[in-house]
Amino acid sequence: MLNGSRFAQMTVSAANHLENHRDEIDAMNVFPVPDGDTGKNMSLTMRGAANAAEASDMLPLNEVVQKVATGMLKSARGNSGVILSQLVRGMAKGMEHKQQVQASDMGAIMREAVKSAYGAVMKPTEGTILTVSKAAAMGALRAARDESTVAGVFRRMVDYAKNTLEQTPEMLPKLKEAGVVDAGGAGLVYILEGMLYYLERGEVIQRQAATEEPAKRPVAAELTPEEITFGYCTEFIIEKKSDAGFCEDFKKQIAPLGDCMLVIDDFEVVKVHIHTDHPGQVLEAALELGALNDIKIDNMRYQHNERIRESKEAEQPAAPRRPYAILSVASGDGLAHIMREMGAAYIIEGGQTMNPSAGDILEAADRANSDTIYVLPNNKNIILAAQQAADMEEGAAIHVVPTASIPQGIAAITAFDAEADVEANLEAMQQAAAHVVTGQVTYAVRESVSEGMEIHEGDFMGIIDGSIQITGT
Repeated sequence: MLNGSRFAQMTVSAANHLENHRDEIDAMNVFPVPDGDTGKNMSLTMRGAANAAEASDMLPLNEVVQKVATGMLKSARGNSGVILSQLVRGMAKGMEHKQQVQASDMGAIMREAVKSAYGAVMKPTEGTILTVSKAAAMGALRAARDESTVAGVFRRMVDYAKNTLEQTPEMLPKLKEAGVVDAGGAGLVYILEGMLYYLERGEVIQRQAATEEPAKRPVAAELTPEEITFGYCTEFIIEKKSDAGFCEDFKKQIAPLGDCMLVIDDFEVVKVHIHTDHPGQVLEAALELGALNDIKIDNMRYQHNERIRESKEAEQPAAPRRPYAILSVASGDGLAHIMREMGAAYIIEGGQTMNPSAGDILEAADRANSDTIYVLPNNKNIILAAQQAADMEEGAAIHVVPTASIPQGIAAITAFDAEADVEANLEAMQQAAAHVVTGQVTYAVRESVSEGMEIHEGDFMGIIDGSIQITGT
């Protein structure tokens, strides 16, 4: 018999088991986009489920499953994460009004789960998590006729899911070419295994400490336009207006803007996932339905190219220790390319609204494999983190040149002299940066008053070194 408390513990066990295999799943990720984050996305989705389960484990089964489904939808990340949330949403529908279920109920419940997941996807693709979930449901339907325990049904579900997972490379050429099974399907198998573990042993699988050696990734193929048709994975939640109604018009409006679209209307909120080249247009359309929350936009082309670079670096022998290295913070491929061309050994991704931590800077410093490291923060909000990293480093000597903008960073790196000593370089780089005046042009997104000037929404603003100097139309 399955009740609310047991389902809550099963969910926590499943989330932990999935997280313990997160890197392995990331390594398999080649479809629909080879951006290497399926394990991370599914793990974050299941962590939301686990948190909801732990907060509601004393409730009846139908209420626990509903809260888990809502928690998953709000925390859902990526294509597989959103589909996973819909599987549990379908389970919640199948368990509606049930305070406990028996083995014989599980077939119909899993059939409803798969129906919900397939219904959320505009163009379902076989050979993915959908196919594996369908196989698990088939296992549940057959087991419901001759298994007397819920654990027995889940054991059959795991067997069916595993067998189908092994066949996914024959269904999707990309998987066969990379020599992997579907990452989302693998994640679902780990989730089912985690649930079965609790059912059979009455114990929750514990989260393991991160391993020092992540799973080896298949070498990513060189990027082609066919691989990533739309560049930005765009996800967010709409907090619906009271009169927002249904989302069919919104779906029709954004469907031509991309692919892998999932729009889930969950009464008070709407979860949106789409791959698009125009995330701004999608967000603008969504504002008609209500306020936006948990906005996440990832550049999948950048992620894929980073995977190529990392796999190539992993194949090469470690570079000999060098006398010095310059680390530069930069946001975007263009600025990163400029800093590399000028001599930066490593780029730390970051900038305004996306500040790297001291730990991120230390990690880059370790990879630099140098005796002396110069860090260019290129943003006033990152200078303190860079200085903290310098204080924490026990190996190489880290020296921070307190650049507050990319132009200052460019001036500083231009002044660097490989033949000069550390003190001379620091003085020259700081002096070069200090003489730079940075100008920016942007526009106002709302009405405001700043430094005695009235600023209207849509006005252009001229900014010098962070201070607004002029506004106008």
